Amino acid sequence: MLSNLIVTNQKVVLIIDQLNRERIALKFIDSLLQEQGKGAEEVKVLPIGTQFKHVANIKTLLSNNNNNNDDNSTSATTTNTACNVIMPTLADLLCYHSPAHIFEFINKLRRCEDVSRIFLWASPHLLPHADSEYILAGCEYLAELILRLETDTTLSLLSRKPGGGVSNKRYSCQVSKTEFKVTPLSLESVEGKPTAATAALKQEDAVKAADPGGTFKIELDEDEVVARNALTLPYERTSDTAEGNIIYTPDADDDFDDEDPDEDLLI
Repeated sequence: MLSNLIVTNQKVVLIIDQLNRERIALKFIDSLLQEQGKGAEEVKVLPIGTQFKHVANIKTLLSNNNNNNDDNSTSATTTNTACNVIMPTLADLLCYHSPAHIFEFINKLRRCEDVSRIFLWASPHLLPHADSEYILAGCEYLAELILRLETDTTLSLLSRKPGGGVSNKRYSCQVSKTEFKVTPLSLESVEGKPTAATAALKQEDAVKAADPGGTFKIELDEDEVVARNALTLPYERTSDTAEGNIIYTPDADDDFDDEDPDEDLLI
């Protein structure tokens, strides 16, 4: 299920909607949390008009936006359970807040111990701001998990791990009445026909198989083999003379005596 990939230890979850389905944002995120057994007391939906300026206590802000409307029920804010915060869509936030206040508020939620996850929905084509591309890039920088809804049947998931590792995978999706099924994309698409991405992967694998050394050339051609065999290494060279001789020529100042100075000794 998709919820197994989204509801993880990553705290800031950004959903980039390239299909312009912003109207189902809340229902979509809430269904993912319900699949993982997150009840209403663990989910906080911030209204569009929530003030982000001068927020001193995040816990107090979340208590004022309690979703449990049952008067007979006990207050869920008295428990120590961390909650999942569903923020308004990025397009709605930009209508009431500046990008700096949005980023600052996300950072405060991320540092709050009473918040387990933060969900933000962004539709790039619906952002009412001149610098929407830079704002979306800033949200991607803050996010630890990015779900990108590419088409009706494909999506991609980028996950940043605490150790610094990054994984980027693509999935095929199928929506049923009870769950949202996803399967990793293999070399063949769901219909059995290779897509452009899978064709590129096949071509890359073929190149690697043909040249396992990458850019390094391992095998030698015929001319190179002949040149290698004709080369004589220094330790293989032989001297012209049959035996070695030492020739000593004394200098003019040398006191050279042919007689044996120790001839009187009985050795």
